[in-house]
Amino acid sequence: MELKDLTTTAELTRKLRTAQTRHEKNPYDLSNVSEICQTLIALKLEEKLLPWAEHALALNPNAPYFVALRALALNLLGRHAEAADAWTRDPSLLTEPAVYLLRRGYSLMMAGEFTRAITLLDEAGRMAASGNAGFLAASKHFLGEAMLKTGDSRGFTHWERRNGDSSSTGNYRPAGIPTWTSETGLNGQRVLITHQLGFGDNFLLAACVDDWLDAGASVMLTCDPQSHALMQASLPHCEVVSARRPTQLHEILPDEVQSHVETFAPQLHATLLHLPLLKSGATISSGYRFQPYIRPPLSKQQIAAEWALHLRAQHPWKKLVGLFWDCDQRHRPELGSIARCWATRRSLPLDAVNWLAENPAVANRVHFVNLHHPLVEPLAGAPARNVSRYLPGIQHFDDTAACIEQLDAVIAVDSGVANLAAMMGTPTCVPVNTSGDWRWGSEGTTSPWINGVTVLRQTREGDWDPVVRDIASWLQATSSPRAVS
Repeated sequence: MELKDLTTTAELTRKLRTAQTRHEKNPYDLSNVSEICQTLIALKLEEKLLPWAEHALALNPNAPYFVALRALALNLLGRHAEAADAWTRDPSLLTEPAVYLLRRGYSLMMAGEFTRAITLLDEAGRMAASGNAGFLAASKHFLGEAMLKTGDSRGFTHWERRNGDSSSTGNYRPAGIPTWTSETGLNGQRVLITHQLGFGDNFLLAACVDDWLDAGASVMLTCDPQSHALMQASLPHCEVVSARRPTQLHEILPDEVQSHVETFAPQLHATLLHLPLLKSGATISSGYRFQPYIRPPLSKQQIAAEWALHLRAQHPWKKLVGLFWDCDQRHRPELGSIARCWATRRSLPLDAVNWLAENPAVANRVHFVNLHHPLVEPLAGAPARNVSRYLPGIQHFDDTAACIEQLDAVIAVDSGVANLAAMMGTPTCVPVNTSGDWRWGSEGTTSPWINGVTVLRQTREGDWDPVVRDIASWLQATSSPRAVS
């Protein structure tokens, strides 16, 4: 039976066991190893490829298929420097030099070797300039990301090319509406801005909408249903429309949105990735910063204020600090290995959260509030003690924001909640893994893009213990709890 005909996990799992049994009987037969690897890929378990790829390369050191699989697995496991070195054994170095430059440049970027990464990714883009448009977009996408990690706002121009990168997430391209360019004036223009990427990207990049309004544009913004009420309250001078998130490149607008768009009659279209381009290019020397703008609806503010009053009375003289430690994508195998492994690497283990919440030096001064959605909490786990829930309940992000507004600080791993808290201007501590997202920067305890955020970084992949100790120190150093009124 062909691999493509195997449609269920059970069938694939049986196929994997059969191939592993054959391998045990004949460990020198690369066809068995190849079948094991193909089945792991079909099961979206690419992070488990490493021992099989290494076994194959021990038998045939220059097999291009296994060179690529080994580097892929190393990247998924956060061993990016090793992945960068692995690509030097890839035969495409000679036959497809642009592919080699892109692959190695990406691994070097994730390993924090930004100077070398930028050189290789820029060269890959130059080689692809007259060829494959998708490959060029991928090269520019990662070049921009590498530059942004170093705090260079010129990276936004390259990062926008992610809009054409088929390996990235989806976006909308409305028919018949010209796309905004940096040469296009905005005064008096009606602009449709469509959303994409994750919740955190939406919260962060939508901070630039005010720049577009200041330039004279009228704006309609699409957003996820879960954040619709919050974005309406936070951007009162825009028309905000709820729409499902696009999953493919250049999708047409959903039918339920089309009537709103036709009434608005936009003259220009832009994506979230275009938004920083209006200001970032002109402020390279002084540095571009995303300014807080998010506020919950008034009705939700009032509900949260009542809840906080009661909670502070139960924990007098203690700071109330929000906690978000688990990225739920790590529990969703249907998303694939890249999203799942990246979410796993960003998440704090529950044991680390328990240590923090129960540490006497912290517990005597701080009471925590769980910021996970109730549907996600069973997967994230519940800390043993010293952590309350937001009792009015978290249904959508306007509830999360209302809760955060009543807190003294937030501790959140790289997630939508971290971006939300930062864009509310709440003191926010973000523990990040060894290759955190560009917005958190790459060194020190600050972000080059967001003021008021403390970034605590892993120095060894997977080792959160020093980071959690630093969080405890940060909590003891932050300001006193707000007064109960």
